[in-house]
Amino acid sequence: MFAWNGRAIKLVIRQQARLKMKINSFLNQNPWRRIFFITISLTASSASAEYSVYQGEYGFLSGRMQVQMAALGEINERSGDPGADKLSNIYWEHTFEPEIRGGLNLGEGSQLYSDFSMIYSAMLGHDPSGITFRGHPHSSRDDYAPYPDFKEWMMAEQMHIGWKSGKLFEALGQDAIDFSAGSQDYKLGTGLLLANGTDDGGFRGSYWIGSRTVFVNTLIARINFKSLKFEGFYLENNPRNPENRKRYTGMNMEYNYKDVVNVGFSYINDDHYGGSLTAVTDAYDFRLDFKPLPHELPGLSISTEYVYQLNNKLTDVDPNNPTLYWYGDMGEKSISGGFGQIEYRFSETPWQPTLSYRYAYMQRGFDFMNFGFKTWGTWFQGEINGEFIFDNTDLITNTTRLVLSPTESVTVNLIYLNYQLDDPAVWSVSSSDYGNEVDLVADWAVSDAVDIAAGIETFIPNKGGKQVFGGGNEMWIQTMVYASFKF
Repeated sequence: MFAWNGRAIKLVIRQQARLKMKINSFLNQNPWRRIFFITISLTASSASAEYSVYQGEYGFLSGRMQVQMAALGEINERSGDPGADKLSNIYWEHTFEPEIRGGLNLGEGSQLYSDFSMIYSAMLGHDPSGITFRGHPHSSRDDYAPYPDFKEWMMAEQMHIGWKSGKLFEALGQDAIDFSAGSQDYKLGTGLLLANGTDDGGFRGSYWIGSRTVFVNTLIARINFKSLKFEGFYLENNPRNPENRKRYTGMNMEYNYKDVVNVGFSYINDDHYGGSLTAVTDAYDFRLDFKPLPHELPGLSISTEYVYQLNNKLTDVDPNNPTLYWYGDMGEKSISGGFGQIEYRFSETPWQPTLSYRYAYMQRGFDFMNFGFKTWGTWFQGEINGEFIFDNTDLITNTTRLVLSPTESVTVNLIYLNYQLDDPAVWSVSSSDYGNEVDLVADWAVSDAVDIAAGIETFIPNKGGKQVFGGGNEMWIQTMVYASFKF
């Protein structure tokens, strides 16, 4: 039998120290290696989505963490735009979000609850948005400025407290009343106007993943009574640039009839108060989702949303050349936008294909507020142009989407988008015919804790797109790999 004497132990310690030095040297030579090593270390043992510290008659306390990472590659970035040489052909994003949730049980099943999380984000490279680009690093946190290749940032995400009624108002139902305040998520309808309250990208990194979504300094009241839902809210966004600060005050009403018809109406007052540019928008949002033939054609559904806005200009740094929301000649005080969609799911067909068509129109000057992600192609309209080029204003899109489910855990999306500019003068071009994009994206739910996605996307500019990209006329090709781990 081998005996561990003092000399042998010292030899092992020295060997371990040498190995540690070699590993550190290897990782420090390249940020890509460091990020990859951290990811593998933290996610290799992920087995469940949440850890329960306490669950009992007094309440609950639990913790969880989500790790997200994405790698994207670009060919003919921005369709050959001469300025694209300052961007990256390959770039990496990475986020960590530890979270603690707790609840304190009160009388009649009511409960005080709270949630706190932090997000660390990192990015190696410069994405096609152009918010950061190669050059002598800029000292301030400006958009569209040179930055180092590696950017990282940490800030609080969820940070709110709330109360739900339990059975306290039994006639109204379980948890019929809910009040909450602080930094939290809020999504209105499909997310066309309100969904993503915090900017990523720039000095915050992780532009494409977009893990930060909360609105800050919120007050939200909810009342649910059978098929009716009422909400009142006050929200503030959290942009990279303080000049873009907004606060939203409004209400939302929804009625659901046997999951056949869902009707919604919202009023939103958008106060853009961040800097020298200030404006107020009053928005009236009408939504309708229904199944016209629930028994004969249960797979058929129709949805629409119409937004009517009154834009009231208060101040501008140059009234003769207004820039906020691209108002143009300022003769347009009322702006509209919205979409109509028809969808059919062939539930009895192998792979259960779902085919849909959507027409979306956001007029020049449409206040896109803080829209967010619902699914691929909504409301980031296209994995190339919706992610990196367009906000939802001065834009007309025709979208056809095919979704296939080869297995319960795998979903494949094939999306075609045609883009038209409502007013090409906004982009200082003469043609409204911007171009066409095709996205192929596959999702694999490996387990409750692991999700993987991969995609390839292409964009072919037409006359208007070539003008936007300074004469670039090449096919833009993008590849994407994404993974999420929850534990």
